[in-house]
Amino acid sequence: MEESNKTPQNINALVSEIGERMVLFKLYSIIHDNSGLEIFKNYSEPGYDIGIRNTHLNKKVKIEVKTRQHLVTTTAEKSKNTCHFTLTENEWNHSNFLIGYWIDYNDFFIVPTSELTKTNSNNKFVYKLVFTRLKKAQSKLIYSEQVMPYLNDWSTLLKFLGTPPEQK
Repeated sequence: MEESNKTPQNINALVSEIGERMVLFKLYSIIHDNSGLEIFKNYSEPGYDIGIRNTHLNKKVKIEVKTRQHLVTTTAEKSKNTCHFTLTENEWNHSNFLIGYWIDYNDFFIVPTSELTKTNSNNKFVYKLVFTRLKKAQSKLIYSEQVMPYLNDWSTLLKFLGTPPEQK
């Protein structure tokens, strides 16, 4: 029997589940005091995992969650400081935000889908956020400069919903 260099599917499914649950928990902790906001796990619409609805303004934000880890992986050591969050074209078309969760550092990246880089993969378009964790932090930079504005920027979701961040 040939050995596989891929992470087992059950581990990949667990990592994905952990990421979605962490995002749900984080979102709940941010908006639980705001009676006008509702969080829900999406089971009925295509292309996104979690939604938040502003019932006062009848506005909804659709979030696709992607989770990465290098703790249990076959990734080469030299690549362990790099992270790729990728949306399919369907996910990109149906969501407003990507929330990328990097388990290793417990860091969330809240990125409008319009800010992702469009690339071609196997003759299909995908949308990516690729960045590096710096080996030595420079001032307040721990990641590539282009992703620092997205690091734990939960307020951008509230702004999108028309809710001032300080309202929580």
